[in-house]
Amino acid sequence: GPLRGPSDFGVAAGQPVADATAALLADGRVRLYMHAQGRGIVSAVSTSTDGASFVAEAGARLPDGSGMPRVVASPSGGWRLYFSSGGGIRSAVSTDGLTFTTESGFRITQDAAGFTGTTVSATTGPTVIRLADGRWRMYFSDLPRPGDPPGGHRIKSAVSTDQLAWTVDAGIRIGPGAPVLTESAEHPFALANPDGSMTLYYGKFTGGGGASPEGLYHSTSTDGLTFEQDTYDVFFGNDPDTLRLSDGTLVLYYGQFDPQVGGTINLARCPDPGAAAATPARRPL
Repeated sequence: GPLRGPSDFGVAAGQPVADATAALLADGRVRLYMHAQGRGIVSAVSTSTDGASFVAEAGARLPDGSGMPRVVASPSGGWRLYFSSGGGIRSAVSTDGLTFTTESGFRITQDAAGFTGTTVSATTGPTVIRLADGRWRMYFSDLPRPGDPPGGHRIKSAVSTDQLAWTVDAGIRIGPGAPVLTESAEHPFALANPDGSMTLYYGKFTGGGGASPEGLYHSTSTDGLTFEQDTYDVFFGNDPDTLRLSDGTLVLYYGQFDPQVGGTINLARCPDPGAAAATPARRPL
């Protein structure tokens, strides 16, 4: 069954609790941050190191109006939480993972992202990984507007030396306009693999008109820029976030929606793509 749902956070039945993002704590437990309808960003902490049972933490980490959180270790210690806000992607920092201070300005604006015509928020909350050269790369997608038909979403990326100032990479990683994988892709999560490759998990929702089943997929790349094949993971799940637990096991947190219950956070064990061969990088001509 679901790990957490609306009733755990004082959210009305039928309303969303969604967009979980996981942090591995020093003692091996897991903290989940997630969006709770009408409350903002809330959190829960696991009761053990298997990351499978959670207790809700009091209060809110960020106020209502902050969406799609993604947590990353800050280079100066503590945690940075990226989130979507009207007009783009913002961030907040914390030393203890509970009390966050919002940082000024936008990390990426809607204009810089190149996503136009969205009404709620330009982008999903991004996912950030450390590169071998010490920089960071961020992945994000455009967001569906309320009432828009599904499909047509695309994942882009950006790089930074300090997690604060970001430069958008040229081109589209996955989605319409990408070199290879051109079906709709939204709400990515990036996982760094021990072999130096990286894997993007994302939702593919085409409205049923596509050749592929709808739900969660992943694609592995050696250079983090070129993605050439994808694998189907979870039927009709969305908003993926994976974490390697303290014992090395890879778990996938994802969202589903039940009209009676509302949005729920779920857990799946999944094969570790770090153990598989990555797609060869294309050599420039």
